[in-house]
Amino acid sequence: MSDLFPPRARTLPLFPETPPHVVRVIDVETAGQRLEADAVIEIGSADLDLLTGEIGSAMETLVDPAGVEINPHARRVHQISDEMLEGAPPFAEAVRPFAGAPVYAAQRAEFDRSRLRLPGRWLCTYRLALRAFPGVRAHGLQSLVKYLPLDLSDVRPRLEALHPHRALYDALCTAVLLREIARVLMPRCADLADFLDRAERVSAEPALLTKLRFGKYKGVPLGEVPADYLEWLIREPGMEADAVFSARYHLDHPKIRGLRAAPDLPLA
Repeated sequence: MSDLFPPRARTLPLFPETPPHVVRVIDVETAGQRLEADAVIEIGSADLDLLTGEIGSAMETLVDPAGVEINPHARRVHQISDEMLEGAPPFAEAVRPFAGAPVYAAQRAEFDRSRLRLPGRWLCTYRLALRAFPGVRAHGLQSLVKYLPLDLSDVRPRLEALHPHRALYDALCTAVLLREIARVLMPRCADLADFLDRAERVSAEPALLTKLRFGKYKGVPLGEVPADYLEWLIREPGMEADAVFSARYHLDHPKIRGLRAAPDLPLA
């Protein structure tokens, strides 16, 4: 991982500040309609203390979608029905208890952030997991739970009454994932503040893919894709941002060329 998240020298600042060490890990479920007509129908969160690894302060609420019906496919995934939402608080009221955290994290932070509109720093565990665990076969939340695998023992009592794709279930699993990401990546940082700064920057960048998702080299580790193909991909108009970012990264970091599932890739 030394080229995907290079180690940073530890130096003592002249005027140290105390960085936030509790992250509110959050997840939303929506009605699953087209983006302009979509609506949040459930919010769940759990707080992760990055210093101790403790996960607590779990919260969850259903949300009144203001007349937006749940898409049948979305209903099959999260198993929330329109009837379950009767009497739920409106969004403005439901989101209030989740506000006020200095740092938030979500598996697809761009999605959750755009719907919750909560101010603060945001970390994306999907993009961070690509840096921390490049050798895992897939980086969706349940894939990481299965293939890392994640140790869910301390949150399992809460999970037993839930199921995947409900907001609190996914928030608790994501909190465990972020704890594991921090365990792997934080030793490469100068301190907690450095980790948060670098994690926030990576979370705002396009995803650093481990494999191409299309074309003649679909499924091939990017380190094994010929350089001339990566150069063509960068020049091709309309190419997706994640692919262009990842191709340019591999060309700019020749040390990772030809490596399959390297155990370490740099945060930044």
